[in-house]
Amino acid sequence: MADSLGEYFQQARESKGLTLEDAALRTRILPEYLKAVEENNYARLPEEVFAKGFVRSYARVLGLDEYEVFQKFNESGGQFYAKRAEREEIKQRLQEEERRKKINQMMVVGMVAAALVVLFMLTGPDRAKRSSRPQATAPAPAPATTKPADSAPRVSPKPAPVPLPQASASPAEVEQNFSTVLPLEGIVPDAKKLVLDIEATERCWVLVRADRGPEQDVMLNPGERVRWNAQERFTLTLGNAGGVRISFNGKPQGPYGDSGKVVKDIVLSQ
Repeated sequence: MADSLGEYFQQARESKGLTLEDAALRTRILPEYLKAVEENNYARLPEEVFAKGFVRSYARVLGLDEYEVFQKFNESGGQFYAKRAEREEIKQRLQEEERRKKINQMMVVGMVAAALVVLFMLTGPDRAKRSSRPQATAPAPAPATTKPADSAPRVSPKPAPVPLPQASASPAEVEQNFSTVLPLEGIVPDAKKLVLDIEATERCWVLVRADRGPEQDVMLNPGERVRWNAQERFTLTLGNAGGVRISFNGKPQGPYGDSGKVVKDIVLSQ
């Protein structure tokens, strides 16, 4: 007896001498979906309700016990779809928080604009009155009287010698005097590589972006651990800030919040 649902389907299909294309014609399901079922690759299947329909049709064509098939599906596919639903729920919560922040920012901008309008309306008449008042003209200066020049010539004092400024070190020299940053303890010195380790103590969804690459998300169960590498920095979002241990280049980080708290835009760089 096969252990997984995919092996169960594959053995039954091969025992009947059918190819994936033959099974696809009988079930009217695309071959890539049937292949994903046999490989237990639920990420390539659509939503859970459609995946269950594929499994039921495939079992009927191969003459398998539907009750046993669905037991195997719940053991493997059920866990995958539960994690997917949890990830979607956390993403919706993040989107809702972002929407509320934008609304609050718009309200603040509107209040500031309204205050400026009121201030302009209150001070406008005063400015108009001040501009309508005649400006006082300054009295004409009295003509300056010239004194007769002295007959004895004046000797101007010699200027005192000005000391030359001391030459200062150039910016390049100052920068050369700084020592390079030492690597953290427990990490092999490599200035071109950053290492991020995340270990779950509670069930937690994590979203990571290394440098300027695409965002990657993962759902971790207690005891599971993942590692990423980067050249410049990491940007994190934690669905359960108190449920993870984070190590950056071998040095513990955080904690960034309590259990159950969502924390966004954590940046780790050299």
